[in-house]
Amino acid sequence: MDSSHAPSSGSRDYRIDWLRGLAMTCVIINHSQLPSLLSWFSYERLWTVTAAEVFVVLSGIVTGMVYGRRAVRNGWAAAVRGLTRRAVFLYVTFVAVTVSVLALSAIGVDVHAVAPSGGHGRPWFFAPRMMDAAAWRDLLLMRTGLWAFEIIGMYVWLVAAAVPCLLLLRRGAWRLLLAASWTLYLWHRLDPHALTTASFESSFPLLAWQVLFVHGMAVGYHRDPISAFVERLPRWPLAAAVLATCAFAFFACCNPWTDGPSWLHLGLVSPDRFTSLYGRYFGLKDLGLGRLLNLSVGLATAYAVLTRYWSLMRPLHAVFITLGQQSLGAFVVHVYALLLLSRLALPATVLIDTLVQLAIVGGIAVVLRHVQRLKRAPQRIAVPVPVQAVAA
Repeated sequence: MDSSHAPSSGSRDYRIDWLRGLAMTCVIINHSQLPSLLSWFSYERLWTVTAAEVFVVLSGIVTGMVYGRRAVRNGWAAAVRGLTRRAVFLYVTFVAVTVSVLALSAIGVDVHAVAPSGGHGRPWFFAPRMMDAAAWRDLLLMRTGLWAFEIIGMYVWLVAAAVPCLLLLRRGAWRLLLAASWTLYLWHRLDPHALTTASFESSFPLLAWQVLFVHGMAVGYHRDPISAFVERLPRWPLAAAVLATCAFAFFACCNPWTDGPSWLHLGLVSPDRFTSLYGRYFGLKDLGLGRLLNLSVGLATAYAVLTRYWSLMRPLHAVFITLGQQSLGAFVVHVYALLLLSRLALPATVLIDTLVQLAIVGGIAVVLRHVQRLKRAPQRIAVPVPVQAVAA
């Protein structure tokens, strides 16, 4: 079915794909680190939320929907096999992309644009011939990874943890699952520490960020009854969510650190007061409670608005739905796009930077759509030509 005419088709919800694609677009814009018209709005401009949180929640929803249905349709074992294969595939992708960048570094390509950050960089990353057994161990344990790709390491663990989560959901123990998730989150808030040795934990502590994925899984698994419940609600809960989203937007526009001209910065909250509130309730790394609340009402509002104005968003469907449905491919390709971008000597102007970012986003979408078409193209079957009898 053409996704431009219907927001959903069978078990596929194109609105979730669209929002995932929007989040992926913001990731690409932010990772390009170019000051542009797009960057003015892509990072905590309208919410005190980044694309990373949105993406993790939506990934959990998709996981709950897909593997929940698979467990019902094909049995528990099939769902476990699918989740296991997905976790292994993510791990192999993480290692393969890192090794490919090391190979580029070995032949003299400057890879500083995607090099590990936060104290996880190693001298051998820029001189791979120096790698020893300890270096390969760190790579294979995901202790070292590309800063623009390290979040995939977190997904490896989240997808692996989805197996026991799905078991609890299947047994109707969603309350127990959410209680356990909040317990781990609060444990981290009281005693911040890494659960693994992987590099991603310096930016995305697993004990904190699992709360987004687990809640997303619960929503995705129970999507049909939740949708039915929401449809029976009066109008005021949605109106309250919209008002709360607007309040958070006004607060976000008071952020003194975001890019953009002065007229995009409101003075409703002083810089000192904003810094105090942000540090107390809206921290990114440890997911402050204010950030979680902003994400909850903002994502619900965005989904409702997208549903209401789906046809008006048609010009963006092709790009966002493609990036949303093939998000892993987009993550992979954008790493090499960042490397290419770092080698281009372009004039540093807002207009040119905007055009460059649009070209990167559009180019990635075109590549992924082409790959998708190749996968879906029917294989030509050679028809045997009858051999005519040779006259005697």
